[in-house]
Amino acid sequence: MLKQTDIQRTLSAFKPENFVFVVSIDQNNKPSGMVVAWKTRISGTPPLYALALGKSSNTYKLIKKSKEFVIAVPNKDLKAAIEIFGYHHGTEIDKFKESKLKTIPSKYLRTPLIKEATICYECKLVKTINTGSCNLVIGEVVAAHHNKNKKILLVTGKNKNGERIFKEF
Repeated sequence: MLKQTDIQRTLSAFKPENFVFVVSIDQNNKPSGMVVAWKTRISGTPPLYALALGKSSNTYKLIKKSKEFVIAVPNKDLKAAIEIFGYHHGTEIDKFKESKLKTIPSKYLRTPLIKEATICYECKLVKTINTGSCNLVIGEVVAAHHNKNKKILLVTGKNKNGERIFKEF
């Protein structure tokens, strides 16, 4: 039987979900980024992607200034990097150095791609919208890159210790 429950707990129970890396650059073209779970494709023509980013996040500020970002879809080889990008602030550590992620140049942006990712989308900022506790960042996908030898990593929940449980598809 369907019963009304706590909204936040029910939203957190909606699994599986996947995380993506969102990367942008600072004024010196140094990349930084974060892990984002709240994202979706919102248009096929033109190809638009939306991300919900915290208003105070360093990545949001970099995207606003650079007007561009890369979305990188992880696989099992990037699990350790997900933890670094998900739990540390970009103004405190160099997430790329700590995670040992390798980058390669984008075709149309200054922001690099994550070399080991399954999929990367190069995005130009179209618009931001204040949505309450987050800002919706909308980007037009101007190029897509796919490593067909890699799968997509999903989070199916958490174990008793609160650690994420991953599965590739």
